[in-house]
Amino acid sequence: MDHSVIQHRLAIDVGNTRIKLGLFASPSSRKRGELPMCVERTSLLPNELLPWERLAGWQSAATNWLPTVIAGSNPTGVERFKSVWPSSLGPVPRTIANTDDFPLPICVDEPRRVGIDRLLNAVAVNELRSANRPAVIVDSGTATTVDVVSAAGAFEGGAILPGLALSAKALHEYTALLPLVSVPELGQATPEPLGRNTRAAIRSGLFWGQLGAVKELIDRQVGLDTEIFVTGGGGALLAEHLPRARFEPHLPLQGLILIAELGDHGH
Repeated sequence: MDHSVIQHRLAIDVGNTRIKLGLFASPSSRKRGELPMCVERTSLLPNELLPWERLAGWQSAATNWLPTVIAGSNPTGVERFKSVWPSSLGPVPRTIANTDDFPLPICVDEPRRVGIDRLLNAVAVNELRSANRPAVIVDSGTATTVDVVSAAGAFEGGAILPGLALSAKALHEYTALLPLVSVPELGQATPEPLGRNTRAAIRSGLFWGQLGAVKELIDRQVGLDTEIFVTGGGGALLAEHLPRARFEPHLPLQGLILIAELGDHGH
């Protein structure tokens, strides 16, 4: 990697459950297969205090600071975040929303209705996947998405199902007695398939049910030559049990940085 000129940029992804913020470093020229490197990252719930002091510290430590960019599957949250942006951190973040300008064909019925986070994942994976090989992207967040990028680099669509936390919340809120099981609790250890108490049974159903659905979708969508990339808050849990899978925790933010770089160059 050419480190002659390192540029830093803050990327913000406003999701339905969390706001993810990452500081990324990129050389002025980068080879295919390399993504911007995450230097600092934090995430918070929408009602948490925004970490302006922490961001100011990131900014003071970074060189060649480029304008901040923001996107997300929660447009109202994006606008709310921008409305309280302090001038001390520079210009208000630039919103990335027009997916028509993304550098990949979107081969679905209604391209403009595809969630931007799914397309940002695809932009990043197009840099990572081997040439002439398709890829599957599993993003385990509020919803879990299982999407396909063709060997030619096109977004081909995929599947959307409730994520781990959303499934746990539904079990708790729509029953009288079932307790709420959190994603961190799921991550303490791989659940035993045979749960011998209610909590253990929920952990088993949530984890193995989610993993089974993802595996089935991968098998039905693609062939054996396909590369598998996993991201999202529950992604590390799933990736351990997906053969050939590569866990990439920062895909949406890295895709956002790549789109911002295209804008810098007037593409």
